[in-house]
Amino acid sequence: MKRNRLKLSLFTVTAVFFGTSLKAQLVDDRAFMIGDFVEIGINPSGYEGAELVDTIPTHARGFTGKLGFVANPQADGWINYDGDFYLPGSPENGFGLTYTLLDSTYHRANNAMGLADIPGSITSVIDNVDSTIVIWEGTIDDLEIDVMYELQKDQHSYSTKISITNVGTETFTDMYYYRTLDPDNNQDIAWGFATTNTIETQAGMSDDTVRVSAVSDVTWLSEMVFHTYGANWRGFTGGFSNRNGSAMWNGTASINVDEGYSNTADQAIGLAYKVGTLAPGKAGSDVFSFETVFNREEFYAAMEEDDSGINEYNLDFKLFPNPTENKTTTITVDGNFEYQIIDASGKLVKTGYGNNVKKLDLNALDNGIYIIHIQQEEKIAKQKIILQ
Repeated sequence: MKRNRLKLSLFTVTAVFFGTSLKAQLVDDRAFMIGDFVEIGINPSGYEGAELVDTIPTHARGFTGKLGFVANPQADGWINYDGDFYLPGSPENGFGLTYTLLDSTYHRANNAMGLADIPGSITSVIDNVDSTIVIWEGTIDDLEIDVMYELQKDQHSYSTKISITNVGTETFTDMYYYRTLDPDNNQDIAWGFATTNTIETQAGMSDDTVRVSAVSDVTWLSEMVFHTYGANWRGFTGGFSNRNGSAMWNGTASINVDEGYSNTADQAIGLAYKVGTLAPGKAGSDVFSFETVFNREEFYAAMEEDDSGINEYNLDFKLFPNPTENKTTTITVDGNFEYQIIDASGKLVKTGYGNNVKKLDLNALDNGIYIIHIQQEEKIAKQKIILQ
């Protein structure tokens, strides 16, 4: 069951920070996540697309010498497999922020087109029994941006969790996060760049599920799907060098956000999340996540069969301060919740319960990076926490 898988990945683990393992490796300034059916390379700037190294065998294809992500949804031992979703020579692949600060609007992006506006680096690589985690941390204009990638080794999807914290004294307004990608599914097999890009579901329509897909049927059916949930999310398609998070969320500047819209073209797809206002202090943090899926039948069947009912996308919580001050931090969640903290070796070091607000005294723990796991009824969330 899903709950059991999650608990196994968190509590029955062997973890490595700044080291190597059989499935997750940090090499110089980039990381690789190797599962049974999905392989991902994480760039030093925090997006998928890492320079290959001879010591790590992958199924990366094409002429770029990089691994974005590849998938083997047919589970045929990597005979007929999809990707690399990083090609061709000018790959649109990355993430960014749009926000207004002191009456000026900024568009910050880290992507494979050469932009690295948000300074940062990979800080942690964790190899669990059944999953791998890579954490990237960046800072710009008093914003701390953490990106946590998690790949379940036996799954055909992986999750991306983003945490944005305002550590300054000014309020940010009109803030948007976005993830954009020109998929080019299997382009090196038949040299065709176009995919059929579809906004399958959109928040605010039948429910708040957001699903946007890119499909290619050249040689065999290849598809990738961005999946998430929540009224703050929008799926989009259109454009190529998309850099304005507001345009991606609102559907302007040749970008479409209409549910049911479909177009076959060499264009980008992606997700945009509306943070809105991010005040300094305890209110200055937002956490959200999405899934990248390569076998939707397996992914959605698992969701339907999951009798735990846990929803990984819809737990609204605050964790502040993070990094901690004097080894104390506060969890804020509406209602009752359970929390668990796991150290770098995979050991459960602290657990407890809270109601609305819970102040944690962590003085008994050593300085370092931990993972905090928060569960409330049928919802669940994970986030990195730094003790200093």
